[in-house]
Amino acid sequence: MAGLNDTDRAIVLRVLDANANRCAEGLRVVEEIARFSLEDGTLTERLKETRHEVRRAVERIASGALVHRDSVGDVGSSGATASELARGSLEAVARANFARAEEALRVLEEFAKLVDEAGARFLKSLRFTLYTIEGDFFGFPGTFARMPSAPFLYAILDRTSVAHTDVPSVAAALVSGGVDMIQYRAKDAGEAQRRRDIVSILAAARETRVPVLVNDDVELARETGADGAHVGAGDMSPAEARSLLGSGRIIGVTVETLAGLARVPFEAVDYVAVGAVYPSPTKPDARTVGVEFVRTVRSLTPVPLVAIGGIGPSNVGEVLDAGADGIAVASALLMGDVRKNCFTLKEIIGTRLQRRKG
Repeated sequence: MAGLNDTDRAIVLRVLDANANRCAEGLRVVEEIARFSLEDGTLTERLKETRHEVRRAVERIASGALVHRDSVGDVGSSGATASELARGSLEAVARANFARAEEALRVLEEFAKLVDEAGARFLKSLRFTLYTIEGDFFGFPGTFARMPSAPFLYAILDRTSVAHTDVPSVAAALVSGGVDMIQYRAKDAGEAQRRRDIVSILAAARETRVPVLVNDDVELARETGADGAHVGAGDMSPAEARSLLGSGRIIGVTVETLAGLARVPFEAVDYVAVGAVYPSPTKPDARTVGVEFVRTVRSLTPVPLVAIGGIGPSNVGEVLDAGADGIAVASALLMGDVRKNCFTLKEIIGTRLQRRKG
């Protein structure tokens, strides 16, 4: 533990020890449900093996951690939230304990980086493995909503423009207004708040099968059952996102330069977004790439192309003419009458579609 003093070293070891126990306990609970309720021997063995892998990994990374265990003096040992004290079904028990184990693995991964980078990477792979087991356990649907046909209207539900209390009604207005896809973007909201928002958007979109994607947070997209995720240059790589989400969900990536485009693994993404095409009210500091960049990227991109940034009724036509398959819009949809704004843009998009057919 180079760079850590004795006090910090003891803290790291205590954290690793506590979360190894937390993860193993959660996995053991789910394992028992797989064994005695589902009577699924394969799932039971996969959970058991993952539990043992966690134990072995932490023993390798943090040998001697037991010396620093202090169950009596642990200030977090006596607190419990109301939700922790109530379970309504075996499914609720399983979901709670999958979440417990996955959260513990994330903590293990982060603190292991202070000790052993290879060990941290292994713990990360175990977390991805557990996400897959969870999907198999609950039978996550393999038929998530799919990419819309071009040309399509892609709504960005940006929390800087929409209050939390308005998210359900705005999502409903976007869906009834005819948008073809929705991305939820909330840079500053807490995780619990974002989870509630996403669930409400998914509920609004369920009947029409409008795909709902989560910006940046691939893991939250996985956990909430969203139809996919959108990642930027500084986020999880598209390949990692695909590994986590599997083949059934949508993954999009933003590029701002030709160099960035050259790094995109097209086999791992469903669309490429370019922007900001024009100055954007929701991202005033974003680099503007211009409509000619859309045209250039179109000639180099084998997957659907989405244009984003400052697009509204006055310029949507020229962006479509430059080769964009989809138009991602935030302010021009969210400011004022949302449904009316949707209808206006859909009408322009529909006109361009008729020209293409003609």
